[in-house]
Amino acid sequence: MRDAIAQPAEIDLGQALIALFAGFVILVLWTQAQPFASLSDYSVIDDPTQSNSLRRNLTLLILGLTLLLVWRGGNVGPLWAAVSPGLVAIFGWFALTSLLSSSPGLALNRLALAGVVIGIALCLPLLFKRVEIFVTTLGVATAVAILLCFLGVLFIPDLAIHSLRDTAEQGLAGDWRGMFRHKNDLASMAIHFSFTGLLLWRLGRPAWGGMILTGALVLLIMSGGKSAALLLVPALIGAALIVRANHPAVIAALAVGGLALVTVGSVAFPALAAITNHLPDPTFTGRADIWQLALDAAGRRPLTGYGYNVFWDTGVIYAVAGSNDTAAQVSHAHNGFLDIAISAGVPGLLLVLGWAAIAPLRHIATIRRRALDRAEQALLEFFVQGWLFTLLISSLEAVLFNRGDSIWFTGLLSIVCLRLWSRADLAR
Repeated sequence: MRDAIAQPAEIDLGQALIALFAGFVILVLWTQAQPFASLSDYSVIDDPTQSNSLRRNLTLLILGLTLLLVWRGGNVGPLWAAVSPGLVAIFGWFALTSLLSSSPGLALNRLALAGVVIGIALCLPLLFKRVEIFVTTLGVATAVAILLCFLGVLFIPDLAIHSLRDTAEQGLAGDWRGMFRHKNDLASMAIHFSFTGLLLWRLGRPAWGGMILTGALVLLIMSGGKSAALLLVPALIGAALIVRANHPAVIAALAVGGLALVTVGSVAFPALAAITNHLPDPTFTGRADIWQLALDAAGRRPLTGYGYNVFWDTGVIYAVAGSNDTAAQVSHAHNGFLDIAISAGVPGLLLVLGWAAIAPLRHIATIRRRALDRAEQALLEFFVQGWLFTLLISSLEAVLFNRGDSIWFTGLLSIVCLRLWSRADLAR
């Protein structure tokens, strides 16, 4: 891979078609097959337990095609190697807790979607013969996504900007959401987009990278997403230190654990609350009541939880909350770690942390032991940025291991690429 990343690649027609297909797949998963969804349509707040047939069928088709391409490319071995025992244990435990839930069919259906998305993420990097083609494809997909967001604001503002006609959260009127369903989705994705712009800049494509970075920052500002915006600099600094410092695990633990303590910890521990009460609102938008409810729910079923992603929208929540509790009216805990504990108990949370937080640190350490050139260093830092930001934003949004969530999928690609790179040279 030496020096190859920074240079334009000569690709044959087959690789060009694969790149086009992969770019389409990335855009589909970023929008969950529903770009520019109308929020003024009351079907948006219809029974949330009904699955979206278009998304389900399209993601299954995409998984089938990516598996076929991986097989034709002779990469079945690396694909199996990417499926770690930790990931198998996660799905085994989540399936068990879902079977024990009050809505086993719904929980297993949602868990299957999560598995399909992870399967696609495992396959995508293996479709490319050279890593620079993958980076170029990601850059093109990012540029297209940013362009679509701006075009949506210009030509279909009712579908790209929150308005008073939305069926919920009318207070967000005026905030951009682009092709996504919510301003917080756009804000977090804008952070991921900015990482891609920085990578392209560092790989010798400053004009392209600069345009992506500028567009991403404009989208971030116009979305009004405070949580994501405040985590941009910590993610950049944290990733730079993790890639270069002698004790990357300590830095990651301080960043992710520190934010978790300042946020949910301020609700869970009175001593911390006494300190954080003198700071600006650590919940950013008054999430304390939601977190308290989530902590109470997790505490009632610490071993098995309530089943995968069925607590908030099936009525189970009212076994914990009162009928007039406004915190019970939300669709998630605004915290990925809490939502996992609610879904699969403390064992499920530990399994996910082991696979999504601890294992990547081992992969990073393995990669760092190699002699990396400047391009490889930039690529490693890019993957670490995506991974670290996903963990950080999970303290404020229900991102971690959340089915087809666009933010989770983008961070998931970083996790997968770190594992693949640690086991084999991505250039081969």
